Amino acid sequence: MDITISKDNEKSVLDILRSGRIPHTVIIEGDSKEERDSAAMLLAAGAVCKGEIKPCLDCIPCKKVLDGAHPDVTVPRPSKTSKTGIISLKDLRDSLSSASIKPNEADLKIYIFYDADKLLREDSQNTLLKIIEEPPQDILFIFTVENAKALLATVRSRARLISLESSFVPDEESVAAAERIVDGIVSLYEYDLLLTLSTLGDKSAVTSALSVLTEKLRLALLYQSGITTDDISALKLAKKLDRKHIIELTETTVSAVSKLKTNVNPQLIMTWLCSRYRRITWQK
Repeated sequence: MDITISKDNEKSVLDILRSGRIPHTVIIEGDSKEERDSAAMLLAAGAVCKGEIKPCLDCIPCKKVLDGAHPDVTVPRPSKTSKTGIISLKDLRDSLSSASIKPNEADLKIYIFYDADKLLREDSQNTLLKIIEEPPQDILFIFTVENAKALLATVRSRARLISLESSFVPDEESVAAAERIVDGIVSLYEYDLLLTLSTLGDKSAVTSALSVLTEKLRLALLYQSGITTDDISALKLAKKLDRKHIIELTETTVSAVSKLKTNVNPQLIMTWLCSRYRRITWQK
């Protein structure tokens, strides 16, 4: 995995690593998924790094973390047979089955829960809390979330919080375009969505609109978790779709933004998005 992170956000992670005392639980919130994932990876690499300045990103442990091959770094995922797209209690217990066993190569074991606000239900968080309350000396939990308030207060109170700063400031046109996409998503007619997506314009306009849409999807998830919002588009999504569908829409939108950073025709992305959005919203 390539690490792409702004200097300010990088400093927030490095401050923890270079303090000499890494907390047993860290929550990384804010900014884009790409920034959060990079921050988590940077922290994990730094925690196992053998270089003089951590993380060096060049030693064997660092490279193993970046390649997803370090034996002491675990990323819990939903099982392939999961119909909800979330980490079940069984998935979680399977992932944590070796938590009490000493690390293989590093000084500690690391568990990275990407998108914890989407993938961990309250019962799973309570299960984790039992370990977080009295953690082994050689363990580090890293949670990435869009908003830390989506996690249980008891989990937040036992963690070090890193709030990433976002440099993205949407313009009125991007906000209006994202609102039209939401209307197309919740519409009963596929043509409404296709028309909206096909008229977005150049790659920059598409990227900005989808970035705003990602934020509205995030707010919809938070609303379903009990956090209020006055964003009308987010409320439309939250009331029309269930959590699983909103998570899938978010993942698809993030994927589209990533594709747009490559040399790809934005209209092809829009056609693909229309198909994916409609398939997600029509499925039971």
